[in-house]
Amino acid sequence: MITAGLRLRRAGIAALALCALAACGKKGPPLAPLRYVPAAVTEAKARRSGSEVRLQFVLPSANAQGQGRIDLDRVEVYAATIAADSANPTNRDLVVPRYLVGTIPVKPLPEEGKEEGKEEGKDEGKEAPPRPAAAQDRRPAPGEPATFVEVLNQATLTPQITTPAPPEVLPTQPAAAAAVAAAKEAPVVRRMYILRGLTRGGRPGPLSGRIVLPLVDLPSPPGGVAVNFTETAVTVAWIPPVIAGPAAPAFNVYAPDGPAPLNPAPIPAASFERPGVTFGTEECFVVRTAVVIGAATLESAPTPPQCVKPVDVFAPAAPKGLSAVGVAGAVNLIWEANTEGDLAGYVILRGEAPGDTLQAITATPITETTYRDTTVQPGVRYVYAVVAVDRATPPNTSPQSERVEESAR
Repeated sequence: MITAGLRLRRAGIAALALCALAACGKKGPPLAPLRYVPAAVTEAKARRSGSEVRLQFVLPSANAQGQGRIDLDRVEVYAATIAADSANPTNRDLVVPRYLVGTIPVKPLPEEGKEEGKEEGKDEGKEAPPRPAAAQDRRPAPGEPATFVEVLNQATLTPQITTPAPPEVLPTQPAAAAAVAAAKEAPVVRRMYILRGLTRGGRPGPLSGRIVLPLVDLPSPPGGVAVNFTETAVTVAWIPPVIAGPAAPAFNVYAPDGPAPLNPAPIPAASFERPGVTFGTEECFVVRTAVVIGAATLESAPTPPQCVKPVDVFAPAAPKGLSAVGVAGAVNLIWEANTEGDLAGYVILRGEAPGDTLQAITATPITETTYRDTTVQPGVRYVYAVVAVDRATPPNTSPQSERVEESAR
């Protein structure tokens, strides 16, 4: 038989084992908090126009870990000029203080539960007065596009990295070695850019992709720029220049003082159509040749501005669906409405059959699509037509509608 004391000892051992497994309620060492960093900048590209290099990119909208509220305080831009015969630097060698060329401050996201721009201490039911335009925070926010502009000068055009690249081992067969050498592009001086975001505490996020800008002669501008217009658009056309090299030229169209092209991407064709026309307002355009090399675009000098002042010479369409009904002492007309936005109205034309000559019987345009002619003589057959006119100065008149013939009773 098992004694009572033995049973108690066994129960105590089991309790100790359970206590050990459960750690007896004691907490272990606290886990280190996750140190969030912003994700990498995306869609980074560069456009060089003359001595100006414009970097465009999109700020990250999330942390690199994919969770947590993004902590993005600023974006750093690093750049270095590399000699033609030098190897590209490693990221560790490029992202150093001597190559830091700019910092873009980032607007923080509004605190959770608070509307952006609402001042503290204001009653919930009262709207805070709008801030003056000069006081608006113009910093880009996470997820928004951003721009950084660098002006090239003698210092930035001079190579800063001049370590010769190690010699390349070519194939032993002469024909193969010659083919490899012919396929390689001639080395050129280049400027390399890379970006990274940092938290308020200075923790860096991952690096963006590199942007390599060849520091070569810029392409020639196009010629023969001509600007015309239609009823709905302005068109710009030009003559492409002859470009040496494997990269085919494209083109960017600007307003003379515009910082960005009017076209969203370089145009491979030699014409551009901008929807929308403001009649009576002069518009001017310049065109630049653009050679795209990877994520970099090299632009020519602008062409001289070419201008156009659109004039409304476009008549409305002829009214449709004209019909006539003769009644006692009158002829009733009805037709379909025109859809032009600048329509002023309609003019009714009438003549006695066979209608060789029609004359206007309305002194001014009418806006309705019906008309009752009470100036007729019973038994006389009349020929009718309708024309539409617009609000241009002078007004444009449409062709005549189809003719109808009717008489009053």
